[in-house]
Amino acid sequence: MKEMEKKKNKYKYEYGHEYGHEHGHEHGHEHGHEHGHEYMYMYMYKHAIRGILTGLMILIMILAFHGPMAFAQEKPTVSGLTEPINDVILSSDVGGRIDRIFYKEGDKVSKNSRILALEKRFEELEVKRRKLIWESKVEVNIAADRAATLKSLLASTRELFETMGSVSKEELEEKELEYKLAVAEHERLQIAEEQEQIEYEMAVEKVEKLILKSPINGSVTELFLDAGENCEAREPMVHLVDTSRCLLICNIEAPLGERFSKGQKVDLVIPVGTESVQKKGEIIFVSPVVDPASGLLTVKAEFENTDGSVRPGVAGTMVLPSP
Repeated sequence: MKEMEKKKNKYKYEYGHEYGHEHGHEHGHEHGHEHGHEYMYMYMYKHAIRGILTGLMILIMILAFHGPMAFAQEKPTVSGLTEPINDVILSSDVGGRIDRIFYKEGDKVSKNSRILALEKRFEELEVKRRKLIWESKVEVNIAADRAATLKSLLASTRELFETMGSVSKEELEEKELEYKLAVAEHERLQIAEEQEQIEYEMAVEKVEKLILKSPINGSVTELFLDAGENCEAREPMVHLVDTSRCLLICNIEAPLGERFSKGQKVDLVIPVGTESVQKKGEIIFVSPVVDPASGLLTVKAEFENTDGSVRPGVAGTMVLPSP
């Protein structure tokens, strides 16, 4: 009896387990499959949204921190260094002691303005002396009057010799010689007068050489000497720079030089602090030769910098034109 009960329970258990497993698996698989697809779609959707937001954030950061550089770098570029077009070091043609400096470092100067002056008291006195000598016309006027008087006497003597014969030929010839000597003396004094004028102008020019003037519009970047110091002829005294127009000088591989020509417009990107600015440049020089040591070709592009945004000396890039 107990044995039969055990078999009966075993049958129910095996049948029920099999039935439950079959129907449960079928129902669970169908239900799980349905919810699994829904979960997978939600997972992909969330990750897609997250990817889009991440891309937008990266784009915003690029625009905020790199600005024009990000777009310029879409095309191939070459690097170079900027420098001002007008960069001069001034010196005096003569030596002397510096009397006065009219500008400080950092000051702006205009063309032909006086930057410094050497002591010139002696030279100014020499100018006055030469001027007095040149302007004195006493000797020239006396010589002119004497020549005019002798000319009149010669005419009277010749008339007497030709009409009345009361004057000898020797006296006539003597008057002619006196007149010619007077004319020659007058001409000599006139030439001396011109020489005195030239010497006066040379003295004025010497004074001018003691004043150092700016050949350009620009800024004083360095004074090599102070007032009261002595300087030698041709010794560097003042460094001037005009940054209103600058150059970007690039040394590029020779094959790339075929893309550039004089007068061509190019895009430049130059860093200014933590940002970058775009400049429109014009090619003014493409070297006709390649440096044999490096195999590179020099290309220079000029750009406007009237706002002073670019400080020459920084590196920059030039966008390569399409081949």
